Amino acid sequence: MTDAHRFTGGRVFTGHRFVDALLIENGRVVAVGSEEEVARAAPVGCEVENLAGGLVIPGLVDAHLHIAETTRAEHGMPVDGLASHHELVERLRRWAEVHPSGPIVGRGWSVEEFVERQEPTRQVLEAAVSDRPVILYHVSGHAAVVNGPALAAAGYTDRSPDPPGGRLGRGPDGSPNGLVYERALDPIARFSSGAFPSDRDQLGRTLQSMAAFGITSVGTLSTDPEELEVLTSLGISGDLPVRIRAYVRFSRLALVDVRRPLEEETNDLLVVRGTKQYTDGAFGPHTAWLTDPYADRPDTSGDSTASGKEIAQAVRTTLDLGLVPALHAIGDRAVGVAVRALDGIEPAPGAARIEHASLVPPALYPLLDRVRPTLVVQPGFVWSDGWLGERLGPDRARHAYPFRTLLERGHALVGSSDSPFDVLDPWRGLAAAVHRTDPGGRSANPDPTENLTPEQAFQLYTANAGPGLGEADLGSLELGSRADLVVLKAPDLPRAIGWGSSCVRSTWMGGARTFLRA
Repeated sequence: MTDAHRFTGGRVFTGHRFVDALLIENGRVVAVGSEEEVARAAPVGCEVENLAGGLVIPGLVDAHLHIAETTRAEHGMPVDGLASHHELVERLRRWAEVHPSGPIVGRGWSVEEFVERQEPTRQVLEAAVSDRPVILYHVSGHAAVVNGPALAAAGYTDRSPDPPGGRLGRGPDGSPNGLVYERALDPIARFSSGAFPSDRDQLGRTLQSMAAFGITSVGTLSTDPEELEVLTSLGISGDLPVRIRAYVRFSRLALVDVRRPLEEETNDLLVVRGTKQYTDGAFGPHTAWLTDPYADRPDTSGDSTASGKEIAQAVRTTLDLGLVPALHAIGDRAVGVAVRALDGIEPAPGAARIEHASLVPPALYPLLDRVRPTLVVQPGFVWSDGWLGERLGPDRARHAYPFRTLLERGHALVGSSDSPFDVLDPWRGLAAAVHRTDPGGRSANPDPTENLTPEQAFQLYTANAGPGLGEADLGSLELGSRADLVVLKAPDLPRAIGWGSSCVRSTWMGGARTFLRA
């Protein structure tokens, strides 16, 4: 017997080119090319996988998501899809009746969905619950609205100053109104982790759902030690259906033994690859750091969440440990700060990362072209941020998510979801990269010159993404690459994008099936 599999009767997209057939054995690609070439290379007893006119692609890589947060989002109070503060109060009342004790934690609200077009305050929450902490996170995760008991438990009083890198919303009298931004969230984070601790079975189910999308590798960002411990347990027991490359939350790096050979203990399923540090916030709560004020909030240009000294120290410490620095930067001013902090690092694939790089005006091109960090982007944001023109004004918004421009300038662009802060489904990201405007006509930047071809879109999640994680043999089906692949019902890439995740027939990691559609 052999564990070899020959894929025939369709087409294979290697991440770089199209061929007719593929042979995998012992977890690697051992032949790729014409039907005749691959058939000659197949050993006796090789299993034949008939594609029936379908397509094989490399396993999809989501280079930036949050495994624990994605799992927790399934268990808290859902506050997305609410049309008004009144609906928020009613949902909170009902949730409190069903969950009569303990803090209430939820996420997903957005000002753009509220008829009031204003953030809710502690007074709104206290109309429903005033006797225990309530923490409801903005959809971006960069802000929250909390009630009085939560403020008190976090140590915030009427006289509390804004903490470094964070901000408290305030009412007309200057007292906290329940809105909490950026690093001011730190004392509140324990409610979320305490209410929904990292659980082995729950994390396992989250990872299995990724395999159903055709995802075979992920970069999990802002990883905490507790999450890493659970993932390690899953990896040692062979229960990880995707490869995980962890980027540890820099503020908790001292609690992680980065010298521990997790890749050996987990058969290369889990590796600590780098660290994550923030430089700014997000567009939704007006905390992304801009060069000029927001068009719809001219009183602010956003927030710097770390000093230049803190960022430089994070980069130095990370490099000294042999790890990869990953800097969160969304606004154009933050992108400039992040790129300068990475200046001097050899521009090799995956050696230094900027997460998001959402607003990149031409003034930043010379700096980016010189330093050349890997840019880990989220195509789904193009659809989700359909209101961005209001935030930035049309002149600036046309420089948001400039994927084609960056690719044409030779930048290493890698795709991801940022789940749970956007939809996990990579097929939505693929569609947004190709079409820019969603089925409802919304787009953060509908400029058609930034549309990608289907091949370019898939490369964000395959051929570009493996090197973006520092591993050239991921995201490819060329000779010697890992046998991580997806079998699709669709006969070509455009139709695969049109059909979405329903076209996934099976997912394979290291030559073994991790998902098979019934």
